[in-house]
Amino acid sequence: MIVSSTLTEMAAPRTPDARGLLEERATSEGLLLALLGQYAMRRLRAAHAEHKLSPRQFHLLGLLHDRGAMTQRALGSLMDVDPSILVTLLNPLEADGYVSRDRDPADRRRHVVSLTPAGDRQLGRAAQAQRDVEDELFSSLTDAQRNQLRALLLVVRERLTLEASAAGARVPIET
Repeated sequence: MIVSSTLTEMAAPRTPDARGLLEERATSEGLLLALLGQYAMRRLRAAHAEHKLSPRQFHLLGLLHDRGAMTQRALGSLMDVDPSILVTLLNPLEADGYVSRDRDPADRRRHVVSLTPAGDRQLGRAAQAQRDVEDELFSSLTDAQRNQLRALLLVVRERLTLEASAAGARVPIET
């Protein structure tokens, strides 16, 4: 009986929370968001890769689509990437005919990056693949729940963006 009571004491939760630390961690919002985010990123990365794009290249094409042609420096700043990284993103996109880089007529030292019609079509195909993955990821949610989740995530992003801005930093999920 002494062994039995010792095992019972060892199995008893050590925290006041009856769920226990492991269950609490498995259902914590931050950890769930991180783990589900990793899974979602793998799926989205695969969808983009099927269309010869990385997530950053998809983002780059989307920025050009939404905001129009811009200087290479402005694009790098908007994406918060080092100029050398931006070049490694742009080179294959230019080789595939998805973007063009031309000298800025107002300042020949600068390059203006534009989305080509082929790039626009490629972005459209990759965007549809992304929507398909998202539909699969959130298939267990109703439309109302999915809209609520999006709204809540936007609230969190807004707060983090404001805090980061006040600290002189950027939140990498800004668009």
